[in-house]
Amino acid sequence: MLMTKNKSISTWLVLTIGSLVGAVASFIQIIERIAFGDNPLANLSCDINSAFSCSSVFDGWQSSVFGFSNSIMCLLFFGVMLGISLSGLFGSQLAKGLRLTMHFFSVFFLFFGAWYLQQSAFDIGALCLFCIFCYSGVILINWSWLRINHQDLPMLSSKQKNKLSKFISKGGDTFFWLLWAFVFIGMFIVAFN
Repeated sequence: MLMTKNKSISTWLVLTIGSLVGAVASFIQIIERIAFGDNPLANLSCDINSAFSCSSVFDGWQSSVFGFSNSIMCLLFFGVMLGISLSGLFGSQLAKGLRLTMHFFSVFFLFFGAWYLQQSAFDIGALCLFCIFCYSGVILINWSWLRINHQDLPMLSSKQKNKLSKFISKGGDTFFWLLWAFVFIGMFIVAFN
């Protein structure tokens, strides 16, 4: 059985924080979504102005792309990530297959969330504040999984894994994820300016 190597506790802590932020934001978003379903004309707590309007986002087809509210799918994702991250945080040795599977789903949510935020900003014309918190959690989760799994990524050669290790040890991955976040901030500025 392949097990994890001893990873930094701070990486597991960041994974736990990202999962917790996303889970709380998803849970609150589900409550807001139910209130919106009961009364679409009600003023939701996340309706701050025309740019930050959960009601506008909930009204778009993109908020239920798989036939049910995206926030339900997100709560499930963040709940699983929270359980796995707490397990790692408290010293469990996680199997390589489990870690890589969680990493795969994290990358899926990274791209799904990027598409969803782009749709919200440019097609719907409004952002959901809770979606932004969820996506911040997704970025933290992806930062963590890359650090945890970089030596076990299946499609990289040994040479590429060594280069990736050096890149991570110099903080290049942190710079990349900050740059990724700033791209979205720039996108929001362009969309609402």
